[in-house]
Amino acid sequence: MMLIMSKYKFKEVNTMASVRTYNLDTIDIAGIRALLWEALNLKWVRDGYYPVHSNYRVKYYDICMSIAELAAKKNIIQNPPIPQMQPFTNEVSTLAQQRIGSAIWELVCQQILYIDLTQNNYSGNQGFIFDITEYGQKVLANGKPIPHDPDGYLDYLRHEIPDIDNVIYTYVAESIHAYNINLLLSATTAIGCASEKALLLLIEAYIPFLPTEKEQASFVQKTKGKFIKNQFEEFQKSLGGQKGRIDKELVDGIDIVISGIFELLRQNRNSAGHPTGKQMKKENVYASLQIFITYCKRIYALMEFFKNNYVAKVSDDK
Repeated sequence: MMLIMSKYKFKEVNTMASVRTYNLDTIDIAGIRALLWEALNLKWVRDGYYPVHSNYRVKYYDICMSIAELAAKKNIIQNPPIPQMQPFTNEVSTLAQQRIGSAIWELVCQQILYIDLTQNNYSGNQGFIFDITEYGQKVLANGKPIPHDPDGYLDYLRHEIPDIDNVIYTYVAESIHAYNINLLLSATTAIGCASEKALLLLIEAYIPFLPTEKEQASFVQKTKGKFIKNQFEEFQKSLGGQKGRIDKELVDGIDIVISGIFELLRQNRNSAGHPTGKQMKKENVYASLQIFITYCKRIYALMEFFKNNYVAKVSDDK
């Protein structure tokens, strides 16, 4: 407050800025985390830093406001009214600041962002600036789904494969959470288990698709109780003779999309699950999580095809 004189009279004028508060308290940490990723990417594009590169820097206040504005734009929260008293400042609710800070700290712990402390040359005030790391540039240049956003990744997995097996889903969730706290051996083992379960379901679905009882019995005999590697090898051999019965788009590139990824995940799991002493690189685990959804989607597409296109079995004596 200050006093000013007008025509011999003093009157009070309110010189303190009013505040416009975005209330994000109804958004839990998972929602904040998802908004954080989207807000940061939108800011990178808007500021011309796309693809992401090392010149990108952002203040904590700017991150908070970007999340708040995005939440209001998506109608997740109400857009707060503009105060009648000018000028005004924008802020987010205290609880939301804490949740945003936690989500940002996760990115720092995951080595995507790092913290720099800067000082204003005029005011002398210090503030936190967040820079993107070299590893962060690689991660964010690949687009979604992002394993560093566990809830978003798992939601995307559910969206792409609505009827995904609970065992597969559980192991994928375990892998992502282990990855995000740098338990890379555990993350590698878990995603390998998810891959094995998916292959076992594929092989099981394939049996009724075989056209004769003889072929079915022979396949079961060669696969039942065997190691997953042996089962998959027998599946590959048998599938080669059935490709003419399968839609072309499902078998195109199958050696890369299924065979190659399965072998990669299996070998990594064996290295991580046995005391070999081999260390897993974070970039490699990230790549495994990135390719898993594509791999699993193709498996489920094949399973659906086998289910819908099997024929009545021809007995041995016909």
